[in-house]
Amino acid sequence: MKSECPGVPDVVWEGSQLDWVKGGVRLYFRGVGLRYLINDVFEEGWRKLVNEYVPPKERYDLCLILPCAYGKPYSQSFIHYAIRSAIKEYVLAGKIHEVIVTNAGVVPRDIDEYWPYCAYDWNPRYETKEIKECYTKVLARRLEAYLRRHGWRYSKIAAYLRWDSDSWKAVKVVARNLGLSIPNLAPKSVPGEELREVSLNGLYEDPDLVLITRSALKTLRDGVKAILT
Repeated sequence: MKSECPGVPDVVWEGSQLDWVKGGVRLYFRGVGLRYLINDVFEEGWRKLVNEYVPPKERYDLCLILPCAYGKPYSQSFIHYAIRSAIKEYVLAGKIHEVIVTNAGVVPRDIDEYWPYCAYDWNPRYETKEIKECYTKVLARRLEAYLRRHGWRYSKIAAYLRWDSDSWKAVKVVARNLGLSIPNLAPKSVPGEELREVSLNGLYEDPDLVLITRSALKTLRDGVKAILT
């Protein structure tokens, strides 16, 4: 009841400054299927990214392509925390522009708090073969358009994605289409004991946990260092 808090404004802040796509109701896109891959909101966000977006810096030494995460915004997820901690000196120095690839599109780190990128959940366990193929095709289209527009901003481009992921398949398609060299800095395998460690003996189930094992993060650090030095 408003009478319990007399004089308190109805709204102090309602987050409109963080709407990447303007207008309408801020929906939470939870689901797997074509409507959660191609819809008016995600397509409008992608068009704005290609036609209007300006990164925080004009030039970067490295574009690092990363996976999405269940936690939103990505920068607050424990997987991205571990990844950023491993390469923090380069992130803090402004040498790396992190770009996340996802069913929602292509999401530069600097807009990961914006709606709709902070309000969706695509659970890979429900993907079908047809959905996986469509995801790869749509992501490749979106990423290729992004790199055609913004690729000149990066001296180098690399990925840190599971080798068996559909996101990596899409990146390989884009690299081939654009004639780019995009190495994958993730290891192809990790020790089982390290995976048990980060999953708390299986308490957490996420395919991308392999990316935050000790050996995987060392591979990432070494790869980034080799590119930037």
